[in-house]
Amino acid sequence: MTSRAARQRFSIGYHLNSWDLAGLPLRPALDFLAGQGFGWFEILAFTSLSDQYARKYMQIGDQAPMGVTTDTDILRRYAILSEAQSEVGIRLSSLYCNAIFTNPVAWPYERDVLVSLARLLKGFGAPVLVLGGGPSERVAGPHTAEDYKTFCRALEDIGRRTRDLGIETVYHPHLDTFVERRDQLDRMMDELDTRVAGLCIDPAHLAHTNSDPVDALKTYVSAVRYMHLKDTRVDPALVGFDRYKAFCELGAGVVDLPALVDVLLDAEYDGLAIIELDMSEKTAEASAIESIAYVRDTLGLALTPAAEASA
Repeated sequence: MTSRAARQRFSIGYHLNSWDLAGLPLRPALDFLAGQGFGWFEILAFTSLSDQYARKYMQIGDQAPMGVTTDTDILRRYAILSEAQSEVGIRLSSLYCNAIFTNPVAWPYERDVLVSLARLLKGFGAPVLVLGGGPSERVAGPHTAEDYKTFCRALEDIGRRTRDLGIETVYHPHLDTFVERRDQLDRMMDELDTRVAGLCIDPAHLAHTNSDPVDALKTYVSAVRYMHLKDTRVDPALVGFDRYKAFCELGAGVVDLPALVDVLLDAEYDGLAIIELDMSEKTAEASAIESIAYVRDTLGLALTPAAEASA
């Protein structure tokens, strides 16, 4: 365990999903995470385009009618993040946003939203824009070679624009999106120019499609510029929203997290790794403490690598 911490070059942050998706206030969550020693956090961008994508394409269960989020609502949301960064020092690592990418009518709107989010990230000093989405084969039918080209050109378009701002664009393979399985990931990576758009590996999502996340990370680690640390319980009987409810605290599922960490260490990965849990069956705080203990006691890692902590 000590040897892992000594070799560690990446910092570990935490995703606000467990509070955010439950409608809990964000500032106490940020204060709690800062108090636990986290220097970074990720959050959903919370745009209406992303919300509409989730409702149309994702198997997220019955939903109430959409509410109305005003520009004041979303700007106040970002003000909370800004105040926490200024007052307790916990920094925004990234925003996660879904888009369709392959719809030529929707794409100009999506592109403009993503460019604006990149400018916002620049103001926060955040290093990454995380993209998800694209129609799943369940909804759109088998993806053609032309679909992959269209999809990857859109990712590259955003990647070039964010690189001009010093921000990396990464795509996150995810349940109910364009890339869910390893074979789809391989096809995307064959087409994608990884000089301008990279990859975020989330092992729990890959595990649900019987894809080996450790092998995927080994294969594409040179293109990985952001990482999610996420665990899940996998059961072939799980379908639809039950797959999302199977996500769990680190160490409570089937993901081989020690092997994933060793791949990152061997590659001298020096980006960010974000612990994520969508919905807690306990409390958000209790789940976070459980995952922190696993990271420190079982994986033998620190939330901040020694070199960065001393600096």
